[in-house]
Amino acid sequence: MRITAIAMCFSLLFSCAAYGAPIAEVDKSPSLRLDLREVIERALAASEELKIKEREINKAEEMYRSVRSAALPHVAAHSSRTYNIDYPAPMHLNEYEDEFGVSASQIVWSFGKVVHAISSARKLVEANRFNREASRQEVIFAAKLGYYSALLARNTLSIMKGSYANAVLNRKLLDQRSYGGRSPRYEIVRLDAEIASRMPRVNEAKAELDMAIETLRRLIGADPASKIELKGGFLKAYPNLDYDRLVAMVYENEPSLKALSKTVESAEAKVKSSVAGFFPTISAFSSLNYSRGSMMQTFFGRSGKFDRYVSAGINVSIPIWEGGQKEAELGQARADKEIALLNKEKVEKEILLELKKAYLEYQQYKNNLKSDNEAVRLAEESFKQMQEMFASGQATLADLNDAERLLTSQRLNKEMTLFNINVALAKIERLIAGEYNEGRF
Repeated sequence: MRITAIAMCFSLLFSCAAYGAPIAEVDKSPSLRLDLREVIERALAASEELKIKEREINKAEEMYRSVRSAALPHVAAHSSRTYNIDYPAPMHLNEYEDEFGVSASQIVWSFGKVVHAISSARKLVEANRFNREASRQEVIFAAKLGYYSALLARNTLSIMKGSYANAVLNRKLLDQRSYGGRSPRYEIVRLDAEIASRMPRVNEAKAELDMAIETLRRLIGADPASKIELKGGFLKAYPNLDYDRLVAMVYENEPSLKALSKTVESAEAKVKSSVAGFFPTISAFSSLNYSRGSMMQTFFGRSGKFDRYVSAGINVSIPIWEGGQKEAELGQARADKEIALLNKEKVEKEILLELKKAYLEYQQYKNNLKSDNEAVRLAEESFKQMQEMFASGQATLADLNDAERLLTSQRLNKEMTLFNINVALAKIERLIAGEYNEGRF
């Protein structure tokens, strides 16, 4: 027997040595313990939407530079060599003609056409930056929602495990009563059924937590093999909100409204630029050229030398008729302006409605939380008393089960209220583009 025991020990040690490395590798899988701030930071870093908005800003900036170039000098160089293959003899052309030079032009006055076009493009750049901030607030809200959903699932699982533990404890109390011969057989069977009925709910809560964690993992761009644990929990205290302050903060900070305001300003500048397109455009030009081999040089006997030509002047371009192009451009610009104004008005109403709904939800859930806290306290006290009374034979099994179900139900109600109040607050903070501070203004 001793030899057999020693052999079993060696076999166990060999198994540990053989499989220790793979086990260690599994244990070394990355583990993340995240609080709300860390979830938000990771979600912002992993967001494809923010990266797209960055590219849109870059695109708008390049468009602005393209429009702005119309107000800057345009300089061009040219060079050419002509091979005269056949020509009339009296013209006395050289076999080759060479010419090179530099020319420059500059718009002097366009009655605001260029200036307003530049202003329109610059406003669009600012609008794209505000759109990026709006997307950033959406990502933050999504991160908060994912974190709060995972918290709710975690706490729900804890409550369901506690309910199962309470049922097991009730079974022990029933066993103690059975020793005295006071518990009939049907009560034991009924309580065993109660215990068995708790497990599916525990498993459902576990599945909900797994799904919430997977959603959170995708949101923050975490490694699929990583383990995610949540730090912290729902807040215990919540600020008192002033609706008038919230409305003022929306008008001051909400990035979507700011983006639409810049879009309206851009459309207005585009209309002014289109109107200015009906007026003349005055520009200056100059050129410096060198040439040789022309017929004139041959006539004067200078065919082998480069002659210099310098010129400068003013050009006035007056649009008279372009087939209705400028009229169509002006009509399009005015339509764009009207659309931008209507969009701003529409979004403003939607945001204020969403703010009002979120504010009312927040106030409702905040009031409910007080009742839920009291209900949980009373349910816990009732369950403890019912356990004592059941142990002494003063309460029935049905009374004990009802007290436990009530406690579990009240705890779940409280967690759902905490979830809803945090989601409502997150909606408000998204609309005001920041955290609410009671001392603000």
